[in-house]
Amino acid sequence: MRYGRPPGPPPRGVEATTQAELLTLITEVAARVGVAPPDVVLLSGHGVVRGWASRRRRILLVGVPVLYCLAVDEVRALVAHELAVIDHRRAHLVVRLRELHDEAVEPGLARGRSLSVLRATQHFADALERRADQAASSASGLHTAARAVVKADLAEFEFADLAFDVEEQVWQRTGAAVQDLHAGWQAVARAGAVVAELDEDTRATLMARHPSLAGAIGSLTDAHVGLRALDPVPMAPFTPSAERALAGHVLKRQGTQWVTFAALPDEEWPGWLARQARSVTEQVATLLRRPPLGPAEVVEVLLTRLDELIAANWPSAQPEPPAEPAELDGTPSVVVVAEAALTERGWRRVHPAAAGVLVAPDGEQHNLTLLARAAHDSPAALAVLLELLSRPSI
Repeated sequence: MRYGRPPGPPPRGVEATTQAELLTLITEVAARVGVAPPDVVLLSGHGVVRGWASRRRRILLVGVPVLYCLAVDEVRALVAHELAVIDHRRAHLVVRLRELHDEAVEPGLARGRSLSVLRATQHFADALERRADQAASSASGLHTAARAVVKADLAEFEFADLAFDVEEQVWQRTGAAVQDLHAGWQAVARAGAVVAELDEDTRATLMARHPSLAGAIGSLTDAHVGLRALDPVPMAPFTPSAERALAGHVLKRQGTQWVTFAALPDEEWPGWLARQARSVTEQVATLLRRPPLGPAEVVEVLLTRLDELIAANWPSAQPEPPAEPAELDGTPSVVVVAEAALTERGWRRVHPAAAGVLVAPDGEQHNLTLLARAAHDSPAALAVLLELLSRPSI
């Protein structure tokens, strides 16, 4: 995962001329860390913050997904980091060398060429990264800078995952692309539906990439990297054409047909929930050798007998399945089953893209993802979840 990889030069973006708060923040950061402000600020639909330069101008590319889920001080750190990268007399050469180094680090490049490029660029890349990390720390403090690079990396991954799911579901149902994709991401982040986890591979990668921040990154826990910012950078509303341009950066299918979340009926979103829940229920029935008594029993099996469930559906005579097959991965399957059951009883997502965050007709609200994760280790949380699913239909 990468916290700041641009779509490629020249970067695609929407000029940030109407975003006064963001432009003021960038100017203030440049003055604070003693670097030149960029010539142009572009907004990207991708989850990136990245500096880019040609011979004539230096561009700061700022991803809207990052702005919607990081705090102001964290955005300051990322801006300072990238302004330091392009604060050079020949910034275009610096940017190109960094890209060559980043590409060599990625898998897929021919080994001989990769090693030669790494040898030629490693000293430069290390020095550049140290300078950029120091600028980020100067702008917001060491621990905020560390938190910022981790959260931005997680946000890029989580947003791309959501965009893929939304595109698949909306395109299959309407044949159109969703216009207000980023407004959906904003609503998802505000609702707490994005539950990001800092795995050790990501931690190690970011510590190696940011040696000046490595100690602070090493001390972070999941509690530090939540993607629900209480004080994000204030953003002016986007016009429909800007929304479509930002969505177009991300969506794989391009066309002239656009649809908004508001145009998708709540009772139909998402249409695949019932099918997924039915598939998981059938797998539980295989273990029990009878139909489950209801969604509460399905969920209880998923949370307490997952190993048995996998063994029952993949007998030892067959090739071994992955440790946690996607269709039997405990928490996601619990959320699917619980959401499908509650949707049948009139519950609705707080936003069509906010999977697992449901509100009842009487206003009761639950984040099923958080509840399911807590239920793994907490009998009290498990009891709450089972009681919720055992209630009689109204």
